[in-house]
Order: sequence, then C-alpha cells, then structure tokens
Amino acid sequence: MKRVQITGKSVRKFEDGYPIVALTDLENNKDFDNGAWVQLENHGHFVATAYFAKQHRGIGYVLSLKENEPIDERFFTGKFRAAAAKRNAFANQDAYRLFNGTGDGLGGLVVDVYKGIYVFRWQNDALKQQARLIYAGFERIMGKDQTIVAVTPGQEKTQLISGDLGQQPVNILENGVTYPVDLTLSRQQLALEFRDVRDWAKQNGQQKRVLNLFSAETGLVAAAMVGGAVDAVSVDPTNRATTTLQAQLAANNLEQAPVEMRTMDVTNYLDYASKHGLTFDMIMINPPAFIRGKKRTFTLEQDLQPLVEQALKVATTGTKILVTATAPTYSMKHLQSTVNAAVENYTGHVTAFNTYGSPNDFLTNVADRHSESLKGLLLSVD
Repeated sequence: MKRVQITGKSVRKFEDGYPIVALTDLENNKDFDNGAWVQLENHGHFVATAYFAKQHRGIGYVLSLKENEPIDERFFTGKFRAAAAKRNAFANQDAYRLFNGTGDGLGGLVVDVYKGIYVFRWQNDALKQQARLIYAGFERIMGKDQTIVAVTPGQEKTQLISGDLGQQPVNILENGVTYPVDLTLSRQQLALEFRDVRDWAKQNGQQKRVLNLFSAETGLVAAAMVGGAVDAVSVDPTNRATTTLQAQLAANNLEQAPVEMRTMDVTNYLDYASKHGLTFDMIMINPPAFIRGKKRTFTLEQDLQPLVEQALKVATTGTKILVTATAPTYSMKHLQSTVNAAVENYTGHVTAFNTYGSPNDFLTNVADRHSESLKGLLLSVD
C-alpha cells in the first residue's frame, strides 16, 4: 500500500474522526492517484488508511485509524454488522436506509432497502473497485439469498447483482401513503430522508391549497393530497417530476385529484402566480444545488434567498412555508441565515417554528457537519 505524507495540520483532523481527505491535506499534490488505497503518514508516523477518489467533496475517504487493520472482507463485514444493528427499529418498514456512507464509517457507499431489495449506491468508481469484497461482507451479515441492485454514477439503469427483482415498480407504503419505486431505474424516485416531512404534509394537508416547488422525489404533494388538501400546484423544470408525481397519485387512487403539474422555471411560475393574485396555504420549496433550465440556471447559493422572497408574495395569513436543502455543502446554519435574509425584506410577520433533519436511519458522522442529508425550516406567516 502506497504511503502518502500529509501535513501536520491535517493529523489532528483525521484523529478526531473527520472522514474526508482534501488535496490540501497532502504534502505533495502529485501523490494523489485516483483509485489508490493508501496509508496516510506524517513524518513516518501512521495516521490513517484511506482511499483516493475523484468526487464532489475532497479527494477521498479515511477507512481506518488502526495501523494494522486490514481492509478486507472481515473489515466490511464489521461495518455492515454495526449498521444493521443500529437499524433494528426500521426493519419492519417498507423502505429505509441501511447504510449511510461516512455515518457508518465507509464514505462512498449508501445502501437503501425497498421491500427487502437492497440498492447499493456507489458514489465513486474507486470504492466500487472493491465491490466483490464489500458484497461478500454484506452477505455474511444479511445472507446470501438477497436481491441486490447497484447504482453507478452516470448510468440510467441499475445493475442486478443477485436475486430476482420481480415485478416493478414496488409499492412502498409509508404512513398510509403509497409510493411506487421502479428499482430498474438508477435515479431516486422517493427521497427517504423526507419521511418526517412527508408525515407533516399529510397531517397538515386538510383543506389546504398547496404549492410545491421542485418536486421530483420528495413525495410531498401525494402526502398532502392523501391528507385532504383541496388542490395543489407542483412546479419543476424537469419532465421526470411530472412522471413521478402522476405515478404517486395513481398509486393512491388520486388520478382525478385537482393537481396541476407544470414543467417550467419555478421563478417564472411565481411571477405568474403573484400577478394573478394566487395564494397558497402550504408552500414547499426543495431546490437542488444546481439545475440548468431552458433560459436560466438555478444555484442554491445565489438563488434561494430571492426564491423564498418570491414565495412569500403568494403566501397569506396562516400560510406554512417549508424550505429544505439536501446539498451536502449547504448547512442548517447557512439555510437559516438565507431564510432570515429573505424574511427581512418581507413586510408581514414570519416566524420559524420547526426544524427538520434526517430521520434516525440516516446516521451522521459528528466530525463532519456536512454529513446531514436533510436540512429543513418550517415557517409560519402570521
């Protein structure tokens, strides 16, 4: 295993449990070798075993702080054993997260369960190179007769690793709402971290007029409609958002529900709604980190504040506004400051009365503040 020298400043960070290696941690940038498994050292002293991978955050992940721990099938078995033990409370649910990357000690991999089918989401090619060992470790804990599919970045379809997928889509029942999920498709059709938020939408949807901005995989409109919403408008620049929502409504016998689906720029819709005096009782905003539309792009960093300001123009007294972010680099603190800045420009009174994080099956690494999958703020217009 190649030995790579890291800076003295980086040693404490890794020893305190921070799991992500950055290029600035290396004494020599040229030591980065995509896909390599390495020993990180400082002046000849072992610090950690890690692997290098090209990715959005950093250049790799720490695997172990134990100098003589082999990264083998037994190592991965231990990771899955611990992860499964921590999810005992979720074992009877139709869908949950079994393994959550750095939260379970292995950055670069998440494993979701849908009706007993395991979906391995490989987040980089470097870790996937060790798939044989990782699958073997998984099977030692979960059994050899499991159905496993793999999702690889850039591929539209999943790869069947073992077992039988059966008829697709599978129907996931969550809090009395059905969500169809086609496990032959690699894209997420139901974001599991939104479970608690969907429950809120259902519990509070009665007699509400709903506006949902960016809707692809949250499931919020279906939850609100099952909860008794009067009508809903769902706006998203992507065609797949409409396809997903139509399938969710059909699965709940709501094909004829008064749900308007618009494939368009969300700011253009808000302009239209404001000019025509439309107001809503429940507004849900879940923007992506970045999306390119036909005429403009949306970036979370630059455009969330004006988007919330626009949404406030179609609110009325009693309106609840939910603002969520799932981008790893967008912290709850950042979300709060952005929303506060938007509210300062509003002439009415707005209070934040609840926050949302990921549910308990989405374990996080306390040393990595960006490992929280979901950040959410619930506002009330008084």
